[in-house]
Amino acid sequence: MTSQFHAIDPRILTPSDIKSLQSLFDEEIKARRMTYDCPEAAVLAAKLIELYQRGVRNNDSLREMLRAAA
Repeated sequence: MTSQFHAIDPRILTPSDIKSLQSLFDEEIKARRMTYDCPEAAVLAAKLIELYQRGVRNNDSLREMLRAAA
């Protein structure tokens, strides 16, 4: 869902965006058997936020792009 904030600046993350990103991040951490405090998890989080802010909003697309970048 696109909010009015995304029309102003796509880099703005709403609480709903953060909740969605957290859920996807949690799934990826588990699938990759990472810990939340490892350097790779920080890179994963940064990439996820970057993709989202560039306009990739679909979870399946985000997963695919994250795995391609790994």
